[in-house]
Amino acid sequence: MTFTKTLVPGLLSFFLSVLMLPAQAQEEREELNTDRPDNSQGPSVISRGYVQLEAGYNYQKLNTNIRTYAYPTALVRIGLLQGVELRLQGAVKDSVIENGSTRHIKGWGPLSVGTKIRLWEESGWRPEAGISAMLALPIASEVFKPDHPEPQFGVAFSNALSDKMDLTYTVGYGWTKGSPVRTYGANITRQFFDKLTLYLEVFGSKEKNETAGHQADVGLLYLLLPNLQVDVAAGRRLNKEAPQHFITTGLAFRLPR
Repeated sequence: MTFTKTLVPGLLSFFLSVLMLPAQAQEEREELNTDRPDNSQGPSVISRGYVQLEAGYNYQKLNTNIRTYAYPTALVRIGLLQGVELRLQGAVKDSVIENGSTRHIKGWGPLSVGTKIRLWEESGWRPEAGISAMLALPIASEVFKPDHPEPQFGVAFSNALSDKMDLTYTVGYGWTKGSPVRTYGANITRQFFDKLTLYLEVFGSKEKNETAGHQADVGLLYLLLPNLQVDVAAGRRLNKEAPQHFITTGLAFRLPR
């Protein structure tokens, strides 16, 4: 596949360039907060003046007949003001449908633009809180393009359970293919060795007039450099209305300021 032939060398070049960054990048001490690979995207916002790229590969088996791929998924986060970030998101999608014969549906998914805003910091039992708003634009390959712009809204909270453990929980509301969808997510993260983080998560969604689908997953995040993190996660459904299982892997990279 031509795309794969160009993607692999490009990723190798990217990794080499990251490893050859000047000492300035390695000396950054501000914590790297990411919105991948979990679905319970927390309230954290990147600091003003930083640019952060979060990209990955996602495979999902919806049911016996349908598998979906997204490669790469990409989220660009830009710190505009203190507590406010600009977000740009998109993905290349590929669906494989197997009904006696196999066919591929490929193309660019919708481009989404939006923001995340920190509402307040954590204080005692009061959690850190943030809100997000994204708008999926009808800018995509014809097969994936929505008929109209589709907004997505979310509210996220986070509590520190200890110096190494956090609880994050979110609720959201938006539209997909013209239908309203409610979402939720909750995860517990535990940090090990200052570089390795493990999380356990449950999340789900419910479309109008449909039964809610619930999933659970586990993920690992490893900090290679102060500004470079790699991750892997896998999950499966908790009821028959949800996709059967999925796996995702990727990285997050913050440009030196």
